Formats: sequence, C-alpha cells, structure tokens
Amino acid sequence: FFSPMSTVSLSLAFFQLLCVGGVGAGTLAVRDVGVRGRVLREDRVLEDRSKRLRRIFAAASHVPRSRSNQATSAEYPRRDVVKTVGLGSLGLATGMRFGRDGQASQMLLPQEQSVVKIFEKSTAGVVYIDTFITGRTGFSMDANEIPAGTGSGFVWDKEGHIVTNFHVIRSAQKAKVTIADPVKNTISTYPASLVGYDPDKDIAVLKVETPKEQLRPLDRGTSNDLLVGQLAVAIGNPFGLDHTLTTGVISGLGRQVISPTGRPIFNVIQTDASINPGNSGGPLLNSAGQIIGINTAIYSPSGASSGVGFAIPIDNAKQIVKTLIEKGQVLRPQIGVALFDTQALKSYGLDIPGVAILEVAPDSPAEKAGLLGMRRVASGDLRVGDIITAISGESVKTESDIYRILEKYQPGDSVRITVIRAGSDTVEIELKLGAAKRAPINLS
Repeated sequence: FFSPMSTVSLSLAFFQLLCVGGVGAGTLAVRDVGVRGRVLREDRVLEDRSKRLRRIFAAASHVPRSRSNQATSAEYPRRDVVKTVGLGSLGLATGMRFGRDGQASQMLLPQEQSVVKIFEKSTAGVVYIDTFITGRTGFSMDANEIPAGTGSGFVWDKEGHIVTNFHVIRSAQKAKVTIADPVKNTISTYPASLVGYDPDKDIAVLKVETPKEQLRPLDRGTSNDLLVGQLAVAIGNPFGLDHTLTTGVISGLGRQVISPTGRPIFNVIQTDASINPGNSGGPLLNSAGQIIGINTAIYSPSGASSGVGFAIPIDNAKQIVKTLIEKGQVLRPQIGVALFDTQALKSYGLDIPGVAILEVAPDSPAEKAGLLGMRRVASGDLRVGDIITAISGESVKTESDIYRILEKYQPGDSVRITVIRAGSDTVEIELKLGAAKRAPINLS
C-alpha cells in the first residue's frame, strides 16, 4: 500500500487488505502488521482508505445517503437487509448484510444465510413455557404461584394449540405461554389450558386463547426420509434464554429413549445440535425450516449438552397430536404385568430365552388370562413366573420387544401369548388387551 521507505526495515507489509475465506467470499478486513524500528502512524491513511471502501460499498448497493452521510431511519427498516454486491476489480460478489448505518457489517456464506432465514422464519412459532405450583413462600400464609420450571414449545395451528413435552408440564398446576411477534416487536404471555397428554411418548398439547393473527404455526415436514449428516437446527429456551438457535446434523436414526412412564420411545432422532435444559418441547428443524422432530432428551453425565441429543420424530407426533386434540388422550394397550429387567438378569448369569414376568396386576387382562408372576411356594422358596417368548407369533427377547409389538394393537384386541411355564412347558394363552390407565394432571 505504501512506497518503500529506506529508513525503516519492515518485518512484513504495513497493512494487508484481506478477503477472509478467499476471493468472492467473507469479510473485508484491514490487518495491522508489526514493524521493526520506530512505530509508523498511518491512522489518517487508514481513515481515508476506510472512507473510500465505504463509498464503494454504498455505490455498489445503490444506498441513498443523507446529508450527514448516514442512512436515515426511513431508508433502513429495523431489520438488516441482505443485498448482493459486486465490487469489480476487487473480485467480491457475495451476500452482504447492511445495517442501519448503511455500512457493510459482514458478508454471509450461503449456508449462513440459510440458517438466518430459518431463524427469522421460525422464531415467531417457537414459544416459551413457564410452569407453576401453588404454595406458600417466606412468612406469608397466602397461597402463591411458585415457579416450577421452564420449557419450550411450538405453535401447531391457528386454533391456539401448543405442542410440548409431557415432562415439561408433568408436575405443574399452572402454565403460561409466552409468544413473540417479531413484526410488531411485541411479547405477550397467556395462561394455558391442558388439552391432552401422552406420557408414553412424552407429548402434551396446551391451548392458549389469543388472536389468530398472532399465531404463526410452524411448517411440518417429514421424518421418514431423514439422512444421517443432513442439517439440523434446534430452537428453544435453554436455561431461560429465549429463542436460542443451535445447529448441527442428524447424527443417528432409529434410536431408543425411555419415556416418563418407563416405556421405550422408538425410532428417535439423534442430533449433535446443542440441546440443554429448557430446550425440551422445542422444534428440531431441517434446512427448509420444517419441523422434523420434537426435542426431548439429552445423554449427559453433567446434565448439560454433550453433543448427544434426541428428538421425537414428527411423523410419530402427528397422529398423537391429532388424537389428543380430538379426544384428549391416547389409549394404549396393556397386558397388566410387571417385568424383570432382562439385562439385570443377564448380569447375574441368568440368560433366559425371553422376558420373565415379575408380578401380575390384580384384575388385569393378564390375571384374567391366567398368566403367572414370581411367587413364593409352601416351602418358602421363590418360583420363577411365566417367561414370555412370543406375542402373536413375533419373537420376544427383551422388554422393548413387547412394547414394540403392542404398539400395533388397540385396547380390546386379542393376542396370543407364548410362555415357558415351570421352566420347561410351553403354553399359549389367548389374552384380550386392556387400556393403560393415566393419572390425571390438574393444570388450570
């Protein structure tokens, strides 16, 4: 940039004009390089050069200027505007973001622009959920609302239905939903009522009474054709920090997590997009900004994100949410037995060819059909109960196999259960499935 100076020995060039990320992409930056000898003050040169660059940017983007050489508020809206500029001999042509002052603040790569668009499109559909219990605090004898927890959710439709995780509202007596309107730049909080919940799949539906124009339902995609490695974007409220976006990829498919009732949830999506406490119930989005999953759990020894997060597939959730809105509950079939932990038995060296019944519930379908659990005989010894090896011809090796098979049936359906009894005899029993009972939640 400067003519050679014989009196000063330079270790490198004084200043270099860099295009971070290569020509045609990145941001323009001026880097100050150290000199050997006395310090040269070229502040004025830098200032003039900076002004020239600004004029180039302004001319290339056709930015109108006011007399004070600053953009007026009427010329620039509240949100930044992305423009594409070409700077001729400088060889720069990329998406450039212009702030209120009309200056080029940064240049975004195509992938960055995509993520920004996803956030701007989806943020109004992601809500903040506060839960409360009623109790007394301090020295007051009056009943007060005590914060019980926070979580995330998203707008399902224009009728005010909000989808979240069951465990977000499980212990709550009251819930409030905060909805942001980025167009009007307002934030509104509404009391929420409980429409229905399915604890076996960790899904709950709330409802708020709010003007329809404030509700921005998120687009629903599909989880059937997901690929490991594709972009995943999580938006939620971790640690109470509302509308936080994290990005990652789909790390795995077909995972299994345990629901609040102890039943397994199958075909769960694994992602390395950061999911933390408070993200539960928020959406997992694809590159088109469509919901592909409901963030529900993390695997972490510390309780914070470890890069292993899980989301309920949206295709599983669609039918559940529809049923909850129409009927308020999802009836799931049950046999009416408590089962041994197969892995625990194997750790003690007991490798059985199925799943052993620990206990049979009174007046349950299992008791009516004649299934036997572990019992104490007259001699005082414990006798192992029936060992389930198949249901309607499908092999059973673990407890998950039983739940997976039962998901194909409805309460009232009949199934054929094959068991090993008394250690050797194989018996087939016809059983009519019952409906699992759910403890009520008083969310007002």
